[in-house]
Amino acid sequence: MDIKWGAVIIGFILSIILGGIFAAIIPGVGALLGWLIAGIAVGYMVGETAGNGAANGAVSGLFGAIVLSILLLIFGTLILGLIGFAAATVTSLVLIIGSLGVLIIMAVGGAIGAAIKGEPAT
Repeated sequence: MDIKWGAVIIGFILSIILGGIFAAIIPGVGALLGWLIAGIAVGYMVGETAGNGAANGAVSGLFGAIVLSILLLIFGTLILGLIGFAAATVTSLVLIIGSLGVLIIMAVGGAIGAAIKGEPAT
C-alpha cells in the first residue's frame, strides 16, 4: 500500500468542493455523493489495486476531517476566546467521529476508481 500524497491532497480539495456543491443541489444526500465522486477520483489517480485506491481515498477523507478540526479550533478560539475553544473542541470531536463515515465512503470510492482504471500493480 503506497500513499500518493498528491492524489490525497487533490481528493481532499475535491471532497470539500464537490461535497459543498452537491449538498446545495441535493439536500440530505448530496454531500455523500460528492465525497464518493472525490474518492473515485483519488482511486482513479492512484490506480494499481482496489485496496490501494481505498487506502488513498480513506487517507484523503481523514485528512479533510483533521484539517477542518484544526481550523475550527483556531478560528473558534480567535473569534470567541475560551467559549469558542470549548465549542470548537466539542464540534471537532463530533467531526472526527463523523469522519469515519466520510472515510468509509471515500475508501469505497477509491476502490471503485482504482478498479475502473484497472492498472496492475508494478
